[in-house]
Amino acid sequence: MLNMKCLIKNPLVHTFQMHILKILFDSFTLGRFTSFTEDGCPDGYMQIQEASRPQVGGSWCGTSWGPSIYYSETKSITLIIRLLHLSKEQNNYNFDFRMAYKVLRKEYATVRYGGMPPSERPFFKIRPMPYPVNITRGEDTNIARPTKAREYYLGDLISGTYCSRIFSDCDRKNCRLQSPNFPGVYPRNLTCYYAVRQHEVPQGKHALIVVKQPNGQLISIRSQKALYATNQQERGNSGRELKFWEQCDEVQDYVTVYDGYTTRDPVILRFCGGGVSVPEAISSGPELLVEFTTSPFGTFLQPATAQSLHGFQLEVEVRFVDQQSPTYAKNKRACEFWIRGTGRGVLEHPQHSLPPNTTCLYHMQGIDTSGPSGKNIFYRRQFSAPRFRVWFSVLKFYVTNALNPNLPEDEYCGSHLNIWDGPMRISPGCSDIFCDKDRSVQMSRATSPQSVIVGRPPTNATLVARFCRERAPRTCEHALLRRSRACARTESFLSKGDSLTLELKLTQGTALKPVFFKALYEFVDLHQDGEQWGHGPCSRRFSSRSFPEAPPDPPVTFSSPRDVFLYGRGGNRNISCTYRFEANPGEVVRLKIWSVRSGGRLCRSVHSAHSPWFRCGGEVTAAVRVFDRPWKDSGPGVLRDCLCSDVFDYEFTSTSTVAELKFDVVNMTAMDDFRSFGFEASVEFVRVESHCEDTHRVHGPSGELLLYSSIMGMDHCDQRPWLIDPSPGRYLYLRIEGSIIKEPDLDNFTLLNNITVAPDLRHMCRTQNRIAVYTGGLSPVYICPLPPHRQEEQSVEIFSDGWIKEVDPLAKHVLAPPPSPDHFDLDWPRSLSVELMGVESGSYFVTWLELSRRQPTEHGGVFALSGDCRYRCPSIDACISPALWCDGISQCPDGADERLTQCSSFMNAPFHYLTGLIAFIACIAFIVVAATRSCRRRRSALQQRLKSFSSDTAIFDEKEVIC
Repeated sequence: MLNMKCLIKNPLVHTFQMHILKILFDSFTLGRFTSFTEDGCPDGYMQIQEASRPQVGGSWCGTSWGPSIYYSETKSITLIIRLLHLSKEQNNYNFDFRMAYKVLRKEYATVRYGGMPPSERPFFKIRPMPYPVNITRGEDTNIARPTKAREYYLGDLISGTYCSRIFSDCDRKNCRLQSPNFPGVYPRNLTCYYAVRQHEVPQGKHALIVVKQPNGQLISIRSQKALYATNQQERGNSGRELKFWEQCDEVQDYVTVYDGYTTRDPVILRFCGGGVSVPEAISSGPELLVEFTTSPFGTFLQPATAQSLHGFQLEVEVRFVDQQSPTYAKNKRACEFWIRGTGRGVLEHPQHSLPPNTTCLYHMQGIDTSGPSGKNIFYRRQFSAPRFRVWFSVLKFYVTNALNPNLPEDEYCGSHLNIWDGPMRISPGCSDIFCDKDRSVQMSRATSPQSVIVGRPPTNATLVARFCRERAPRTCEHALLRRSRACARTESFLSKGDSLTLELKLTQGTALKPVFFKALYEFVDLHQDGEQWGHGPCSRRFSSRSFPEAPPDPPVTFSSPRDVFLYGRGGNRNISCTYRFEANPGEVVRLKIWSVRSGGRLCRSVHSAHSPWFRCGGEVTAAVRVFDRPWKDSGPGVLRDCLCSDVFDYEFTSTSTVAELKFDVVNMTAMDDFRSFGFEASVEFVRVESHCEDTHRVHGPSGELLLYSSIMGMDHCDQRPWLIDPSPGRYLYLRIEGSIIKEPDLDNFTLLNNITVAPDLRHMCRTQNRIAVYTGGLSPVYICPLPPHRQEEQSVEIFSDGWIKEVDPLAKHVLAPPPSPDHFDLDWPRSLSVELMGVESGSYFVTWLELSRRQPTEHGGVFALSGDCRYRCPSIDACISPALWCDGISQCPDGADERLTQCSSFMNAPFHYLTGLIAFIACIAFIVVAATRSCRRRRSALQQRLKSFSSDTAIFDEKEVIC
């Protein structure tokens, strides 16, 4: 038995401090190689020791026909060769090797240390120019300063170890994780730890560590025992294959990536082999550990074509994500996320790698976190009236293969995403949509890192959908585009209660089989201030609860609805909300409004030129209007202010016990919601001492109203508007001496510069007094009045809005039938209210007339002729009350009700009477004409007879009559 030991050292290394040794094993034969793990070198072995590094005890043996290169880590190495058994056959040598070495300068070892090779470096050093050089387009920009390749940061060697290293703050360094002696042959019987930690993290961010290698040529780890290629497939593959998990147990040379700083943390990737790129392995926190393990025995002979590189090199990258976002698991042992609140957001897959057989839970619950109840999550057994509902839309979901995306998954719906309606903490049993005898739902009992569970958690969650690579039941892909329409109900999910749970189940690690999904979630707030009023979806009522003896109630804050389904993003184009405020007798309503949002539309709240109120100028498609209700539910609301932008310190006090606020938006887009349009306000019921007993309400078929103002001052009760209330089924016609004066149009300069001063319009009217007529429209009709008995004959005629069929579409939407349960009149308002805005002394008359429509004939819907309406004013084509007909006062505009042809008894006699009278008069006329003609004939005969006698002998008969 031969026992030979050879010790080979290189004494030249000591003379070069910045150099490494390159040893080339041109041929190597040392005994037999039998195994990588147990007694693999029975005849002899070779060991390599590095200076100032502990001995690891790994052994090399066997036969190699190709060159193998070893690069030292230190300045000196020692090769120990032991031959235990020599072959008995003379023609079979088991000990033969030829070795060459070379001292390599460190600056040439760019594969290991990085930097620019000397052959590519410039011959001269470029100095900075003393003055700037302007380079215009079209000129050659290749004269720019060459960029120098950064050198690698290989970490700090841990004292007492062979190859374990520590890396810190790789966001500012070019960190590389390398196998020992890279790119040469790595030692045997070795375990190296590479600890990567990010110390400096920006505020509000969370660090993730990424290790990867997109260049597959830098990865070559022994992965199979075979010394030769056994089939054509392996020969064609040339050893270029990356293996994972248990596939690396054959040789037990592999790299393991841990999600943490210790080997007790979850394993997110284990690989060996090489030739192809290594996928990204991402930690869930600022710490990551990489372990490199090799088997005790090895041989230089590879089963495929020899490669010049051995071992591995991994790149390190640091990524930062938002700290307050569900993009990383705060607990490494439980992938669980809590999304609570009242807003909305984007939900994506975890940005870090997850180990195989991991289940991630996303607990989404709508809850107002501003109050004390927002500190904990309460799971309720019943969802009878939830305040919030979860609106969830899946934009994309797909599972791919990091090495070959075209490869299908190993099993049907291996990695999938379940959507549960309700809170999920414990498995609900076999309620899966794919549930069968061999497959049931297994919900992991992950423990939340926060103690937020109160009471016994329910288990009645319902599975509503499952997404996997093979199926996507309901998606909303178009939402990925900019300025896209909102997701429809058929493209999304809406929970029945305030909770929704997502269950992401992964059968394989996401480093190899990444799972990508992106979804939109929103907690729809169904809460509305006040109490339900009428049939509208957002009409509310606020009533005073105070008593005369008790102190008054404090102001109550309210706002526009936050239900997204009432706006454009929820599918509605228009919205109209009415807020009614009812005070007790002896109280009035005081409103304060702030934060008026009009969606960026060019509209401003400006002072009216004819009243002390605000009006909306510009694009009035979204506004908050304040109405005074002096007569409660009778007549039109008296419009006071129109707000479409913020007004500093706005306050309104009603003149009666009832006031209303209308919030209206038309022509919303798919991007508009309560964040675009809305308001914030408060209401307070204030007690007053004086009370107006006169209702300022008149009625009747016709009448005249006197409006007057005095500079000596008037009681506030006399300054209230008047209501003219017609009879049921009738409309009003109003006549006022004067002319209509309109509000001036505002140009873009006024709107953009937020100019709210009213223009001076005194030159357009002789008086500063104005008469406002409220017809129920969006704005009153302002009239420049004329005093009575003026020479000018100029008047204004106003009809009820219900009389005129052509109505503004915006007014038709805003002034839709009120949702009051006590009001069933679906027609337009017929009452009119008149108000004198007195600035100077003056008196004016207002006359009104009740009108009714002509009834249609029995043959169809065509209006009858004037015969069906006996008392009709032709100029306005309307019927009036019979009591006004021929009463001595002209009510019709053209005086048709007092004409002689209408009021004479003779002209109003029946037709057959008129026919007989005409016949009688004709007979009398005939008799008179006949008698006249007879008398004329007798007179002419007498004259002829008198001519025949002499005048002296004429004799007259006494009986002769001369006509």
